[in-house]
Parts: sequence; structure tokens; C-alpha cells
Amino acid sequence: MFKVYSLDKNSRGELDKILNDDVIGRQTIIYRDGENYGMPGKYIIIIEGSPDIFNNIKKVSDELKPVDNADEIYKKIKDEENSSQDGMGYIFG
Repeated sequence: MFKVYSLDKNSRGELDKILNDDVIGRQTIIYRDGENYGMPGKYIIIIEGSPDIFNNIKKVSDELKPVDNADEIYKKIKDEENSSQDGMGYIFG
């Protein structure tokens, strides 16, 4: 399961709290500059993990806001990651 959130860039400390949390920090967390995804001044944060993890996120940070077009952003970021991995495989393959 995954969820996509936005976070104001001025709240970088909140992102650090999430990354350093004992439970949430062990999940797959991807964060990007929101500028490239139509959200200037924000970070885009994708968290992948078991459904119960998302209850902990609310306890760690209340500044994360779910995004409306989560599936679209998730697909775009995953496609970018796959393209870069394919490129590395081509170079080193």
C-alpha cells in the first residue's frame, strides 16, 4: 500500500522526523521537489508500507497533507525511477 503526501518546504524538520522515526523510517519513503509535479514550494512524499503504518504517520506529523492526484504522481515518480534504472543497466550492463 502507498500514500502520497505534500509538505511545505518550510517544514523540512517534519520530513526529518518521519525519516528518523523507528517504525516509519523503515518503510519505503521517496521524496521529491514538488516543483516538478505542479506543487511549487512543497515536497512530494510517497510512503509505501503496510496499512497500519499510516496510523503512525498522523502521530509523528500532522503537517503531511494527502494529495488529490496521488495515483498520477505515484505513477510518474515510479516511471522516472524505472527509466533511470534502465539507463544505469544500459551503461553498466
